[in-house]
Amino acid sequence: MKMCSSGFAPRRRQGGFIQGAILFALVIIAVVVAAFSLANRDSQSSADSEQARVNASFVLKVGNDLQTGVNRAIADGFPAKDLATKMVFITTEEEGELNLFDSTLKYLIRPQFPTTALQDPETQPFDELAPEVTFSTAVVDGAGSGDLETIIEVANLKEDVCKRINVTTNGKLVTDAPDATVAAAAALGKREGCVGAGAAFSYFRVVATDTETDEEA
Repeated sequence: MKMCSSGFAPRRRQGGFIQGAILFALVIIAVVVAAFSLANRDSQSSADSEQARVNASFVLKVGNDLQTGVNRAIADGFPAKDLATKMVFITTEEEGELNLFDSTLKYLIRPQFPTTALQDPETQPFDELAPEVTFSTAVVDGAGSGDLETIIEVANLKEDVCKRINVTTNGKLVTDAPDATVAAAAALGKREGCVGAGAAFSYFRVVATDTETDEEA
């Protein structure tokens, strides 16, 4: 009986040790896999965030270029009051219209947006078939003397790009939701930024002040 006892007890202790080692190894593997997965998600999140910043910078540069082109056109005699109705971005303008991308006038070169900045990559802003660019007018608090300002809007932007634009232009947090409309932003005195909700976001910029009398003023 003593031999049996001394013969089998060590085997049971060794089996328990091996099982414990296997469980410990499985726990370590699970922790490593989880950490690797988390690192991948963080890396992807950082890459997406950096891409949004780069795209927002591009959009803001386009905005500055638009402002320069508009200013040059006005300095050459184009009436500021006609911006919303007579300035176009196509090559076949009507009499009295001005194409800001006219190759002979050289006010501005047609920009090509990164597809990663666009909600619909197939639709390019300023494309003649689907321009996604409009003018509007609104009173922007503090921008002029109370009359309507002319505002250019560039649609089809992604939400993360829109939020990054507002970080730069209006000191917002990247988690802050954009104003819903240009009118709402204008009422808050914002002259540049991005607005929208859902899947529709647009960059905007006041390109001329006091261009039209505000009938309600």
